[in-house]
Amino acid sequence: MRPSIAVTGLDLPPPIARTRPVVVQHSAGRPGANGPLTVVERVLASRLGDEYDFVRMHQDQGNGVLDAARLREWVGLLRRVRPDLVHVRGLQNEGFLGVLAARLARCPRILVTVHGTVRDLREGSRPLRRGLLVHGAEPFTLRAATHVATVCEYAAGRDFLRGCRDRFVGVIPNGVLVPAEPGPRERVRVDLGLRPDDVVMITVARLSWEKGYGVLAEALRRLPAAAGRRVLLVAGDGPHRPAIAETLVGAAAAAGPEALDVRVLGSRADVPDLLAAADLFVFPTLHENLSNALLEAMAHGLPVVASAVGGNVEVLRDDAGVLVPAGDPQALADALAPLLADPTARVDLGARARRRVGERYSLDRMLDALDGAYRRILAVPR
Repeated sequence: MRPSIAVTGLDLPPPIARTRPVVVQHSAGRPGANGPLTVVERVLASRLGDEYDFVRMHQDQGNGVLDAARLREWVGLLRRVRPDLVHVRGLQNEGFLGVLAARLARCPRILVTVHGTVRDLREGSRPLRRGLLVHGAEPFTLRAATHVATVCEYAAGRDFLRGCRDRFVGVIPNGVLVPAEPGPRERVRVDLGLRPDDVVMITVARLSWEKGYGVLAEALRRLPAAAGRRVLLVAGDGPHRPAIAETLVGAAAAAGPEALDVRVLGSRADVPDLLAAADLFVFPTLHENLSNALLEAMAHGLPVVASAVGGNVEVLRDDAGVLVPAGDPQALADALAPLLADPTARVDLGARARRRVGERYSLDRMLDALDGAYRRILAVPR
C-alpha cells in the first residue's frame, strides 16, 4: 500500500506518476473532533491505497465563508497534482471552500458527501452567517459538485437534496472497526476510580446543547432510586462545555454522591478504552445524520439508548437499540432505568448492537461502497 501525500501547508507535493487514479481526500478539523475526519483517516490507512493515489487536502481549523489565502493554497495544490477526483466531505463553510477550489482548478470530477447541514443548527449560530451558508454556500457546494453522496438513508431523502437526484451516487455509510477482543475494561475502570459495582453510562458527543445534554440532565433527575451508584462519563468538547458541565453536575448533586456521579472528561484520545469501561451508551441528540460515536459504541458491544432522529433510526432498527422521542426526558429516563437495573438485558442488547454494526457498518462495508462509487464516477469521461 502506498502512503497518501499529506498536504498541511504551502509546500506542495511533487508531480504524481499517474499509474493509478489520483483522488484528493478533503477533510477539516482536529483528530477525534468529528466523524468525517475520522472517516478520511481510516480511508487513507486502508486497502484502497492499493487502488488509488491519495492526496490529502486538510485544514485544522474552520474558516469563514471565504478564506482567500486557503483558497489560493488549495487551487495551487489541485493544479499541480491534477486529480482525477476530488472528494469533499461535508457542506458548511469548509465544504464550500473545497468545492470552489476544485472548480477554479478545473478538476473534472467532484464528489461531495453530505454529513450534515447548517440548516439543522440553531443554538449559537449567528443569523447572518447562517443565512449565507444555508442560502448561499451550501446550495453552491451542491450545484458545483459533479456527484453527490450521503452517509445515511435519512440524509438521502431530505428536500434540499432533491435537485441532486441525477448526480446522486448512493449512500456511503461510515464504517468502524469491530474489535476482535474486549478492551481493557478492568484496568480502565481502576484508572478512573470506578467501583466494581458501579453501573457506567457514557456519552460521546460535541458539548453543544443540540446534542441533548439538557434532556439528559433532566432524565437523570427522573431516574428511580437504585441500590448502587450510577456513573455518567461525558467525552467531548465544544462551545457550551461550562454550562453543560454545570447542568449535569447539578443533576448529580440533586441525586446525591452515592446515587449518581457525573464526570465531564473533555476531549479524549482514549475513547475506545472508555467505551470498554462502560455498561451503557446514551445518545440524546436533537438531530443527527450518522454518528461515528454511536457506531463505535455499538461495535464495542454497548447497549444504546438514543433519540429517534435522523440516521439513528436506521442504525438501531431491528431491535439493535432503544429509541426514544427526541427532547423527552421522561421517555429517556424510562428507557434507561430497566437497562441500568438489569445486566443481562444490557449484555443481550449490546450483542445485538455489535452484530448490527458488523453486518451493516463495518470498515470493510464502507470501503467497498466507497470503492464502488469511485469506480462509477471515474468511468465518466473527463
